[in-house]
Amino acid sequence: MRKARKLDMSCPNANCRAFDKVGLRNVVRNGFQRNGTQKYKCVDCGRNFVRTINTPFFRKHLKKKEIIRICKMLSEKTSFRAIARITGHHLDTVRAVADAVAKHCKKFNEYFITELKLSPIEVDEMWSFVKKKKKIV
Repeated sequence: MRKARKLDMSCPNANCRAFDKVGLRNVVRNGFQRNGTQKYKCVDCGRNFVRTINTPFFRKHLKKKEIIRICKMLSEKTSFRAIARITGHHLDTVRAVADAVAKHCKKFNEYFITELKLSPIEVDEMWSFVKKKKKIV
């Protein structure tokens, strides 16, 4: 049996007693995926999961650096075909990454608008503020 360490991960299984509770020593490391992502296992319910769950990196075979590189090119308004030529990835791969990132951003904006009751203008101002502060850090 693997040694249980205090990790900053929680079990994503809603039926587990340790669901969404961090630091209970119920999560152990359980190897790596082919793209280098760390795998984890909950010893209470037996569920295997990865850190990238609920992110645009989830279920992607590309390395994290490659996905970030594609996203940076997308933010510079580079075309999909140009990104595919530059990175050497298939055009459908670039489109799949763009689709995953767009869906993730849509979820963020919907959360801010529905749960936090912000207007779309306030959300836009918040992202502008975050972008401005990022340059300082």
